[in-house]
Amino acid sequence: MDNTGSIFTDTARLHHRYHHNIFMSYDLYRGQNRLFDKLSESGEVSQTELARKMNIAPATLTRMVQNMEKKGYITRKKDKLDQRITLISLTPKGQNTRSSINQKLEDIDQRIFKNFTEDERRILKDMLLRIQDHLLKELKDENNN
Repeated sequence: MDNTGSIFTDTARLHHRYHHNIFMSYDLYRGQNRLFDKLSESGEVSQTELARKMNIAPATLTRMVQNMEKKGYITRKKDKLDQRITLISLTPKGQNTRSSINQKLEDIDQRIFKNFTEDERRILKDMLLRIQDHLLKELKDENNN
C-alpha cells in the first residue's frame, strides 16, 4: 500500500507544529501571521477589502483584528472620506513582530532543507505546487457540484 499521503500529512503536521510554537511565543495563532503579511503587502486597507484578500468571513477578521489591536500589533481608524469604512494598518510593533516571525520561519526552512541541494528543493517545490493546484481544482469542482 502506498503511504505517500500519510507521509505528506505527517510532514505537514510537523511543519505546522514548528510554526505554531513560533506564533505562540508572540501570543498569536497561525492565521494571524497571514494578517500580518496581507497588511504588510497592502499598507492601510479597509477591513472589508482585507477580509476579501484573506478569503475569510468579515466576522472572523473582526475577531482577529480586535485581538491583535489589544496586543498593539495593528491599529484601526475611520476613513476620513467615508466614516462607514474602517481602515486597518500595522503599528511599528506589528511591523517589528512580523519581521521577527518571518526571520524565525526562514531559519526553520534553512534548517529543514540544509541537506537538500538547490535542484532537490526546486523539484520539491514544483511537486508541492502541482499538488496544491490539483487540490484547489478538486475543491472548486466539488463546490460547483
